[in-house]
Amino acid sequence: MTDQLADEVPTLETPPEDSHADAEGATAQAKAPTRRSARGKGRSPGRTSRASVRRIAEKAEEIVDTDGSTRRLVADLTGAASSGVADLTTAIMEAKRTPVEAAVADLTIIQDGEIPEAVVHLVGMSKDELKALHQLVSTFSDVALPEKIPAKSTDATLVLVDPVRSAQIDEAAVDRLVRLLAK
Repeated sequence: MTDQLADEVPTLETPPEDSHADAEGATAQAKAPTRRSARGKGRSPGRTSRASVRRIAEKAEEIVDTDGSTRRLVADLTGAASSGVADLTTAIMEAKRTPVEAAVADLTIIQDGEIPEAVVHLVGMSKDELKALHQLVSTFSDVALPEKIPAKSTDATLVLVDPVRSAQIDEAAVDRLVRLLAK
């Protein structure tokens, strides 16, 4: 019986004729280039460093300690699916750049520059940038802004330029938000 099984099972020394094409395909796959890091070592997929896991856990703890309105704002700014800890942690840790930092930079340009410079800057902003600026000013100042931003950038500029320039922003709250969004 053992001899009969040995005759039916192909060995490496004598591959069956019909598996010749499969063997060439396997060799080609084995020789295919693999993804390598800058140091030339292959990456091990699925392995996350202890430091990365710790940063993610610390960010989750920070989010847990954040009030609900700030979490909703962060979810809106980052495009997170919800203001839950898992969704916010994922959105923050995956983001290449935080929209709050860009909105703070836009706010600084608009408030520090002359009116013509502020107008030109507002007209040149994208819808997403205008939305982030609107949310930042609405959330962290006492200035009344329209609930909805006009679709045309020139109309949005006319509606936003004076209130945004005069807004007194709660710098401490913005700093906490920027720290929350930092990786």
